[in-house]
Amino acid sequence: MKKVFLFISLCFALLSSCSDFLKEEDKDKVIPRTVDHFLQIMHREAFITNKMNYLTEFMTDDIEERARTSSKDKNVYKNLYTWQRNLELDANGDNANVNVSWELAYRLILICNYVMENIDDAIGEENEKDFVRGEAYFVRARSYFELVNLYAKHYDVETAATEPGVPRHLGTGVEDTYTRSSVAVIYDLIEADLKEAIRQFSNSGLKKSLWHPNAETAMLLLSRMYLYKSDWDNCIDYATRVIDANGGRLWNLKEHREGTFVNTTNPEILHTYGDRSSLCGDSGETAVPSIYESSTGAVTYGVSIDLLRTFLTGDLRAGKYMKVVSGTSVPTKWLNAFTDMGAFTYRVSEAYLNRAEAYAFKNMDAEAYADVVKVVENRVEDMASVGNIAESGVELKRFIFDERRREFCFEGQRWYDLKRTKLFAKQINHKFTEVNNTGTTMGTEIYMLAPNDPNYIYPIPQNELNVNNVIQQNERVDKLPIKEDY
Repeated sequence: MKKVFLFISLCFALLSSCSDFLKEEDKDKVIPRTVDHFLQIMHREAFITNKMNYLTEFMTDDIEERARTSSKDKNVYKNLYTWQRNLELDANGDNANVNVSWELAYRLILICNYVMENIDDAIGEENEKDFVRGEAYFVRARSYFELVNLYAKHYDVETAATEPGVPRHLGTGVEDTYTRSSVAVIYDLIEADLKEAIRQFSNSGLKKSLWHPNAETAMLLLSRMYLYKSDWDNCIDYATRVIDANGGRLWNLKEHREGTFVNTTNPEILHTYGDRSSLCGDSGETAVPSIYESSTGAVTYGVSIDLLRTFLTGDLRAGKYMKVVSGTSVPTKWLNAFTDMGAFTYRVSEAYLNRAEAYAFKNMDAEAYADVVKVVENRVEDMASVGNIAESGVELKRFIFDERRREFCFEGQRWYDLKRTKLFAKQINHKFTEVNNTGTTMGTEIYMLAPNDPNYIYPIPQNELNVNNVIQQNERVDKLPIKEDY
């Protein structure tokens, strides 16, 4: 994995260029010395400049094109939007930048491994070292969780031990070639890292700002991991720990109609991270996200009608999580108006919905119903206007699944929920309207993604294949329009 391991020198060069807290040993080597140095490395690389893979949203049923925008502008994301086999180029024939999670995640893994290897010798208090270790284990787990769910098949207890996952690296040594560990091996690593993160955070006894993860954040991600594995008991256990630690508090949108959702006064926010500029355009109240900007300033893709129709009567999230820009609904979560802090969050509402789904699949319907209602009553104007929520069976499970869609839209979870579900698997159709540079509609194309489609699994980037000829590429298929209207 030459490219990734060579990054270590780049990492330190970057850090030394923006801070004076690292000691310069020679012209090309910068060495962190104190615990605070390592804390700053983690803070900057994992929590400030980090960019989560929100681009999976383009492949979900939550996004649709803006039909009247020119094809040239929409072509930047067309291949992603239509689930094409090859994502190296966009539909204009230019180099695409939509398959960067591999490089970004392994970069973070390398940094975490470096911190783990060297923190013992740092100058500082032991409890501060424990906290930094907790952050390193958490971020490594978070990175592998993103990698294995994006670049491998969903976890299935019957096949996980044999299905290829992603390469597993626990150090900073150089390797000429590497192979893919199984999905089961990677999930075991994620589980072990998160449990170690919880232990280290707890040992530290420290509590830092929301920009730093903590034991509850690691418990929440662990509950999500167990949910993906259909390990209902452990999911319930860790989700309950999160809820109990927080006192079960949620942000009632009736009481907080104005202002941002992500802020220091919202009691359900456990952790926030990611530079908002990775999502947003300018800093205005209605800034158009950079991924929606085109050469003419028109929105290219927006919120799907299908998603808009799922919101409940009196659902305050519809106005809080999205707004109309240039005549098209776009995610407020990708605008500066949504957050005073980071672009992405871990919050207590997920613990309730993770636990609700796990309860439902254990046929503990009363408990599942109570959890999902707890979330809904904090998000709607009046529970009476919502109507009857199914209290048992498949319809309760469906409501919980749909509630996840409403609550976590545009936060990178929908793609994985669609990928992992068997009970509510669906065909997704994406329409693409061909519009020339004069604004004339030339026709339409309809592309289809079937349940369990091979293109649910991302291709390993070509740059990685170029430096390692033994790694196995994921099998994907070309997507042709299933309907054309000209």
